Amino acid sequence: MGHAAFYSEPMILRFDSYENRVAKGKLQTICYRTPFQFDSMDHLFMIMDDVLDSIRFPRREGALRHLGMNHEERTFILEKDVQEECVGKEAEKEGESGWKSADMSGFHGQATVVVNRREHSSMQGTLVLDGERANFRSALELMHMFHEYLEKRF
Repeated sequence: MGHAAFYSEPMILRFDSYENRVAKGKLQTICYRTPFQFDSMDHLFMIMDDVLDSIRFPRREGALRHLGMNHEERTFILEKDVQEECVGKEAEKEGESGWKSADMSGFHGQATVVVNRREHSSMQGTLVLDGERANFRSALELMHMFHEYLEKRF
């Protein structure tokens, strides 16, 4: 019986606004010192996927399909040449944090997402909101959970 490797990648989300079902905020990962600002839910999910690609988080079925363009021409949200490897331990030693206290003015909610797998061109993992844990089977299911939370929170 073969042993499957287990991966997980935690991400912390901060929601600053939610107007007309458009969520805005910041995403912080262990591997990047600076948080990534997102301006919509699709922007958030593209950043999450790019973070996972940049740290070579496994995608079981291989690369994503592309519409009529050479996959090598794809542009990434993250500047991968700036970030060669995870800096979590280095940032810990330096005591740096991506959240600045003056930057917390719009803060309305926080979530932790732990991605455990990427299968069927989506991600699976656990969402923690206000101490409550829920597993998600796809990015779409996770998006529904976020909208449900944000509708109540805002």
